[in-house]
Amino acid sequence: MDGEKDLAELRQKYYGLFVNLLWKEPEVEFLKSLLDGISERIRGADGLSNLMCEGWKKIQTYLEENLADDVEFEFVELFLGPQKPEIQPYESYYFAGSVFQAPLASVRNFMKDIGLVKNEGELPEPEDTLGFELEIMNWMIIKQKKTEDLEEEKIWLDYQESFLKEHLLVWGPTCCDDIASASKSNFYEGVGLLLKGFLEIEKELFKNRSSKKIDSLDEVRKLYGNIKDWKGPLFEANVNNKSKE
Repeated sequence: MDGEKDLAELRQKYYGLFVNLLWKEPEVEFLKSLLDGISERIRGADGLSNLMCEGWKKIQTYLEENLADDVEFEFVELFLGPQKPEIQPYESYYFAGSVFQAPLASVRNFMKDIGLVKNEGELPEPEDTLGFELEIMNWMIIKQKKTEDLEEEKIWLDYQESFLKEHLLVWGPTCCDDIASASKSNFYEGVGLLLKGFLEIEKELFKNRSSKKIDSLDEVRKLYGNIKDWKGPLFEANVNNKSKE
């Protein structure tokens, strides 16, 4: 992977796409723009990832048959409320059963190590939300792309491997399944499939980079002592029980 700028460019474009879709309610004009060249993206995904191909097809069908404005309402229902959201897209939630737990502190420590600071007022959600973790990867790939020094590029790839194997690849695929299968998912069914397929490719890219392995979600839940209490993605998060960081 070292020195492969075209691969870095493709990966960064996909991470940027997912950030726009999952950071907050996506802009209508951005959603409409996804139809431009979507047939080429479907053909490009065909044979590379069945999930990505299916995800793009569902996104295309939705945007051709529905108003892009409706996606904002779906996003709110799935991830924000006004009642209890169907999906809790937080690493702490998937690892420890409730938000604002120790996994959030771990993500913040990683951000400190790489020199990434969340801008004040940029996003009210904690840093271990799915959209922000995708932005962490996006930011690191941009750093990788900007350097002409192979040793520095290797450092950024090492950081990416660590974050993927210790964080995003542990819980992200399960969250993608929950998004794709949620009762209120229409547009986001396609997004969940597309992201899961992309994360599977990321897993293959970094699998043999080092001996560092990816713990299963069950193993991580045991680490956080929550395996007996875990009730799945619809378990109501106890936001009042915040761990000290």
